[in-house]
Amino acid sequence: MTIIDMEKTTIGYLPEEEVYDESGLQYKVDEIKRAVKELPNGYRTVLTLHLFEGYDQEEIADILQVSHVTVRTQYMRAKQKLLQLIKQGGLS
Repeated sequence: MTIIDMEKTTIGYLPEEEVYDESGLQYKVDEIKRAVKELPNGYRTVLTLHLFEGYDQEEIADILQVSHVTVRTQYMRAKQKLLQLIKQGGLS
């Protein structure tokens, strides 16, 4: 039988939790919210329904009574436009 000194082993060791800069994080959240508000209505609607409300693209197409292809295109363009707005705002 082998005895292990628990003080000298790293088994079960959990590293210290990372400390996040909450004020900096809140700043980024606010900037992203502002950028989302700047999106054209169609982009904002599709992006919000998908990312924040959790609907898939087929469900969004049903809700908005448009084709799935339209939703997919709007979503892709919304992500690109949002990224552009965020970069202009100095977040990236």
